[in-house]
Amino acid sequence: MKNKREEILKMIQPVFCKVFNNKNLKINYNSSPVTINKWDSLAQINLIIGIERLIKIKFSVSDLANIQNVGEMIDVIIAKKK
Repeated sequence: MKNKREEILKMIQPVFCKVFNNKNLKINYNSSPVTINKWDSLAQINLIIGIERLIKIKFSVSDLANIQNVGEMIDVIIAKKK
């Protein structure tokens, strides 16, 4: 499972760089609106759209309500890809 989490983290990294207009941004499992400057509601929408398009999944409203950080987002992605 850890390898799958790492793989997804690497896949979504460019989405974060694009949304936050920072090619040097490095995310980890604990990255969240608390740790990333400018992660507001608009950035959240852009992240979700970018990740849904990249990975070809759809997050539900309840998924989004429960995601607090990148690690939790990755766990939801893994569950949806099964």
